[in-house]
Amino acid sequence: MINLNHNDNQSQNISGFQVFRGAAWAFTKGFADSLRGAVDLFTLDHKRLMQKEKILPQRDIDRDLNINSRDTPSREIVNNLAKKRALERREREKQRENEKPKKKEPRILERTLKCCVLNGFVFWLSIIIFQNLVLPSVKLAVNIFTAGSSDTLWLYTEPVLSFAFNTLWVLPFFLLSKIVNAIWFQDIADLAFQSSDGRALVNLSISVMLADTVISILIETFFLVQGKVISLMPIEAVGSGCNLVHQCLLHALYSFEYKWFSQGIELHKRLDTIETNWPYFLGFGLPLAVLTNYSSSQIVAGCIFSIAFPLFIVAGNQGNVVASPGVPRLNIFAPTLQLTNMLFSRTMQRTVRKPINPQQPGRFTD
Repeated sequence: MINLNHNDNQSQNISGFQVFRGAAWAFTKGFADSLRGAVDLFTLDHKRLMQKEKILPQRDIDRDLNINSRDTPSREIVNNLAKKRALERREREKQRENEKPKKKEPRILERTLKCCVLNGFVFWLSIIIFQNLVLPSVKLAVNIFTAGSSDTLWLYTEPVLSFAFNTLWVLPFFLLSKIVNAIWFQDIADLAFQSSDGRALVNLSISVMLADTVISILIETFFLVQGKVISLMPIEAVGSGCNLVHQCLLHALYSFEYKWFSQGIELHKRLDTIETNWPYFLGFGLPLAVLTNYSSSQIVAGCIFSIAFPLFIVAGNQGNVVASPGVPRLNIFAPTLQLTNMLFSRTMQRTVRKPINPQQPGRFTD
């Protein structure tokens, strides 16, 4: 069961203007933090390598200090000797590493560029070429060979070509790209977390990680459906605005989830953070929500999301959530959580049920 704590300890002395100013600042800060990914993307790899270069010699220095501190009366002499030996040892290791072929370490920029090439220049570009070059060329050829009386023939030819293209290319490539993107997204998140000097706070078991992942996917799917249902409100502007709010918060959750999971933050605490500090996450998720709504095609929107999302993963690792004192909590995940709890409670009840007679396993009782 998933429950969110509703402890809002807001000061009663905050004026309405201060509340509005705090919410506006949090929204602006979230929007600015989401754009940092495009800048930090080019610096995190260098920062990670510099941290590694500092850590390795320091380990050698500490080891030499522990070995020689008992035999030498002067601490300063020991420290200088340890530094000298560590640097010499490090130089020898560098020479050996340069002489033998070594396995190339993954880089954040490399993984991001691969996402852009796979989803943009291969997948999305193939759809654009088919729709704007292949189909018009085939239609022109049909017109030439049928002497202009091709309307009826083209009426049957176009659906067949589109169905064949979607079945043999778009659908298989879309499913394959989802799997590859998931692996690359995780690599980008891990590298970004390491470059921010992050350390996992807990070592979760495989069963806990699997359960967290399954429940997260279920809640995020229900929340997406919740936004789509609300968008069907009679007043189109209100429905579209509510759906945009859902998408902004959902994309912000996607971006921060890798960092929070590495920190050992449980799912209900992640949702609690978003509901409590929703102005910041609303601003953070706005750019990605606008980009994915640019096209009405779900395939094209998926391509845009896969191209831009690595930048938001990096931005989520670097971002600092800004609180909004006095802003009321937005319990937007409540319907989704109720549906998820109801689904899991029924599943658990079915699991607990036992047969009346062991020889008749088909009959059950509560």
